[in-house]
Amino acid sequence: MSKIKLATAMAAIWLAGSFQVAAAEVEDWYTYWSLGSASHTYDEPLDSAVQAVDALPGVSRTETAIDMLGFYWPMQNDKTAVGFVISGSADRLEDSWDYIQLNQYLYGGSVMHFFGEEIGDGVFLRGDLGISKLVVDSSVANIASDSGTGILLGVGYGIKVSEGFRVLLSLTASNNNIDGHDYKSTAFRIGGLW
Repeated sequence: MSKIKLATAMAAIWLAGSFQVAAAEVEDWYTYWSLGSASHTYDEPLDSAVQAVDALPGVSRTETAIDMLGFYWPMQNDKTAVGFVISGSADRLEDSWDYIQLNQYLYGGSVMHFFGEEIGDGVFLRGDLGISKLVVDSSVANIASDSGTGILLGVGYGIKVSEGFRVLLSLTASNNNIDGHDYKSTAFRIGGLW
C-alpha cells in the first residue's frame, strides 16, 4: 500500500471517529434552562384588545418563552427525570414612547421522559403542573395577579453534545388559569440540560 493510500485511510478512520455522537453519562441530578419564541392567546376581551394594539401603526410585538432554575433527578429507569422548573413567557407590545408586557409564570413540578437510551437522548415528553401568576408591566404601572393554576405539556428531541451536556429542542403548550381567565401560549424552545 502506498504512503498516500495509507495516510488517506488513516485520515478517513480518524474523521469517522470524530463524527460519532458524544456519549453521555447519567448524572445524579440535572439543571435545565431554555429560551425560545412563543405565541399567546387570551380570554376575551383581552385577546381582542391585544390584537387591536398590535395592529396599530408603529407598534411592534415580541413574544418569548423561557425555562429557568430547572432542577431534575433521574428515576431508576435512567430515562425519566423528575424535578421542578420555572417556566415563563412574555408578550411585549411597544412603540416609540410606551410599552406593555404580559408575563406569565408557572412554578411547577416537572417530568421529562426520554424514549432514547438515557436522559437527554432522542424523543421526549414533558409535563409540568403547578402555581401560575400573571404580571403586567408597563411604562406607567406594574400589576401582579393572584396565584392560579397552570399546566404545560411538550414534546421534543434531545441531542447529546458531550459527556455532560445535552441540547433539548421542544414544542410546548401551556394554559395558566388565573382568576377564572385562561392565559395560553405555545412555544418553540432551545434548552440545555447538564
